[in-house]
Amino acid sequence: MVQARLLFAIAVHARGEPNEGLAMLQDAIELAISLGMNTKSFSSSNGGSISCLEESFRRTWWELFVVEGIMSAIHRRSTMKTTTVASEVLLPCEDSTYTDGACFSDSPTLAQFADRHFAEEEMSFSSSCYRIEAVQILSRVLSIANAEAHPDEVQAIDNSLAAWTHYVPPEKRDLISNSGEVDEMLFQAHMVIHWATILLHMPRSELLSVHPTADIFCAKGDKQMPSTDTKHAHASKATDASKELSNLAAFRCPIQKHTPFFICALVIASVVQLAACTLHNCRCMYQHKDRITLVVGLLKSLSLNWACAGSVLVKIKKIAAKVLKSEHCTMTLASTQCDSCTDSGLGTSIGAEDVPWLEFFDDPTIMSFDRFAPGMLFPDEGS
Repeated sequence: MVQARLLFAIAVHARGEPNEGLAMLQDAIELAISLGMNTKSFSSSNGGSISCLEESFRRTWWELFVVEGIMSAIHRRSTMKTTTVASEVLLPCEDSTYTDGACFSDSPTLAQFADRHFAEEEMSFSSSCYRIEAVQILSRVLSIANAEAHPDEVQAIDNSLAAWTHYVPPEKRDLISNSGEVDEMLFQAHMVIHWATILLHMPRSELLSVHPTADIFCAKGDKQMPSTDTKHAHASKATDASKELSNLAAFRCPIQKHTPFFICALVIASVVQLAACTLHNCRCMYQHKDRITLVVGLLKSLSLNWACAGSVLVKIKKIAAKVLKSEHCTMTLASTQCDSCTDSGLGTSIGAEDVPWLEFFDDPTIMSFDRFAPGMLFPDEGS
């Protein structure tokens, strides 16, 4: 029942019902905790000495943790239920090992993985472990998302985000194997790290002055927070993270293999790019335009499977059409070459009153599901 509710929660979210998906996930977590799935002994006590079944139980708990972290980011929830209980569950093995049925019972502990930074000998860990660690850092970001934090705390979390990449071992640095297969667990781990970076820095940057104030699916508006560094530095880090998310979107692989939560990551990346593009005016316009064009194309393809992609696609396209209107800039060679070959928006500042695309967030037709799913009924449309 826990696994069924977890999968159903993801599907409900992806079809455009985020609140219902979150409620179903909370039910799954409550049931898992009541069963004791967060304890080390649960898998061995209920696995019937079948190593793959024991691994399935362990993976279920960690999947609850990861999905709750991502949904908490979408809903801007500062606490996670899975972090309020002691988690003694051993870490998952590689996906390929699990798929081949070659699971083993001597999986590493969370403490062993955390201690690897200062260990004398290198240990091998699965890609899922790095995904779990990424969500742990994300949960720290969310804990200060809606409250003023001491500059040292913000810097400490930023240090963890920056350090994460350095501890990915050389054999896992390339997300694509020689055969062209993408390591989906590492793909999601990088996605979460860049997403968390945006959530940490955008509210403390000048980008928020041109960030949509109304809700957009997967990208709720944030409150302006006091800067702990220069606003330009925060803007640069948020923009760089959005660029990295668009780089993930550029991978040549079947998009159906990606988690539907990648839709939300693409949305937050495009919102940052549009905000930075507005701040830049014509500087580096082509870089932003190419990234947003890629994101829009990917959302278009994803909308064939997931309703929420179609919802945000309508809104992002309408905003992008206004911001990236060709007549606003003459795309000459001189205007497309940036002084520093970066597009972080440094040194430019305008007010929200100068941003014409904000008016689109008052258009009730933009969020209509009828534009891409005619005839479908959703909770607020009756039964």
